[in-house]
Amino acid sequence: MSAPHWIGRNDPDAFQQSYVEAAHAVADAARDCQWARLLDLLTHNPGRINAGRIGGTSGYAPLHQAAHGGAPAEVVQALLELGALRTLRTTAAEQAVDIARQRGHQHLLDLLTPRPTLTFPAAKMAAVEAGVHQVIRDREDIQHLLEGITMRFPPLELLTETPGNELWFPIPGMYGGFHLQLGQVAGEPICIVDSWIRVVEGSEERRLVSTGGVLSLPSSSDV
Repeated sequence: MSAPHWIGRNDPDAFQQSYVEAAHAVADAARDCQWARLLDLLTHNPGRINAGRIGGTSGYAPLHQAAHGGAPAEVVQALLELGALRTLRTTAAEQAVDIARQRGHQHLLDLLTPRPTLTFPAAKMAAVEAGVHQVIRDREDIQHLLEGITMRFPPLELLTETPGNELWFPIPGMYGGFHLQLGQVAGEPICIVDSWIRVVEGSEERRLVSTGGVLSLPSSSDV
């Protein structure tokens, strides 16, 4: 199973029109509580399972909308099986379980409660996350792709529940992206950041990010 994707760009100009239309269809079905249609669309477009509306501001992904609309438990279970992440937060920092609780949907609370496979103190996770985001910003040959745009970098909290504690962060125009893997050494959080540009031979880079800083590691092409 490939690592879940994080779609950091939210502006329609970053995508082909056909992709934007397909993404809007997913967002509309979720908003309108059309659960059967939503599941059908996501089965054919699984990359939108943890993404909000393109051009939107709420950050509501399908699981948030299911929590808001009080979807049947079997619908929420199906979303989770498609890869929906319980730890994903809206722009208001709410997880799906928070929304369900506020809306009084008691039948969803247990199902939506996060089940992390890795846990660390928040301050340490924040330090590693800041380091990972700096590694992304400092990657050679892509600064021009990050300038003048709104890019939401991946929250490391998501990696506490993703399969293998991994996440793939593609950058439009990079012909590649960043593969993140969260782990621990002596109980301390670390994140391995691999990045590459597919059309540039020898572009692979590997960094180890910890609370102590960033360490360069040999890439697979160097071994």
